[in-house]
Amino acid sequence: MSIEASIEDWELLAQVCQGYRNLSNALMDQIEMHRAQATLLCHLFKQEGMTQSEIADQLSVRGATVTNMLQRMEEAGLVTRRRDVEDHRLVRVYLTDEGKNKERSIVQQFVNVEETIFEGLTQEDRASLRQMLRLMLDNMHKGG
Repeated sequence: MSIEASIEDWELLAQVCQGYRNLSNALMDQIEMHRAQATLLCHLFKQEGMTQSEIADQLSVRGATVTNMLQRMEEAGLVTRRRDVEDHRLVRVYLTDEGKNKERSIVQQFVNVEETIFEGLTQEDRASLRQMLRLMLDNMHKGG
């Protein structure tokens, strides 16, 4: 592959990543939610009671990052942290009623992001894109 093609690939990927962040941040601002917090809540909508380390793994961030996020979200009344009843070393995270009430608006904003970025792509295009993105992630995990 030529250096020009490699540079173009790198630039396009960087632009897509930045564009996704900008678009999703703007849409989450409309519901007064930070994108990372909304993503964390989406994981809890699917599986409430996760530990902080499980959340960190799901979000691919450091544990300290999750601790800071959860502290702000707890102060905002969105989540609560409780010790595991069987293993008191573990702290599990649960949605509050206010956190649960955010689900519809968060999901709608992520649907809006999806509709915008995937406009013009067929289901086959999206399946191919998913396959390529998974391969890229696998390659990054192997290399780093």
